[in-house]
Amino acid sequence: MSFPVTTSMPARPAGPYPAIKAELIAQFVLGPGSLHGPEHWQRVEDTAVRLAQAGGRRPGGPHDAARHSGGADSLHGHQAVRLVDRYRTWLGLTATQLQLLQWACKHHASGQTTDEPTVGACWDADRLDLPRVGIQPQARYLSTVAGRAVFPAAAGGRGAPD
Repeated sequence: MSFPVTTSMPARPAGPYPAIKAELIAQFVLGPGSLHGPEHWQRVEDTAVRLAQAGGRRPGGPHDAARHSGGADSLHGHQAVRLVDRYRTWLGLTATQLQLLQWACKHHASGQTTDEPTVGACWDADRLDLPRVGIQPQARYLSTVAGRAVFPAAAGGRGAPD
């Protein structure tokens, strides 16, 4: 399924982001050493920025900050939407950008792909970091050309597992 929104998120603005990140870390129930914690968030953000720059956009987002389990946690995307709502006035997003961020957080673990470049970069960055939990990424779940270009390295150099 695609989400054909073409309005991307703004370039990593200054402002409240360090304070928001500190609050997210403080409230994260799995703790800072979790496989889904702040180190993962930073890797995903860094990779998403690199992927998005290949397509001319710079993303970010609190996709796993509301996890309550290091294993199956089918509601964590929905819970991330609540975090986005909590910080909505601080984020300075347009209504369209806010809707896009909410949709991206809610569906990031669904296995969907998207033609929306910013969401695609975010989702690909998250999926390319799956080896940290023993899962190899699969090319069919990557949305961006840039994500598929780095895929063989993310899959341990073995190429697409099918």
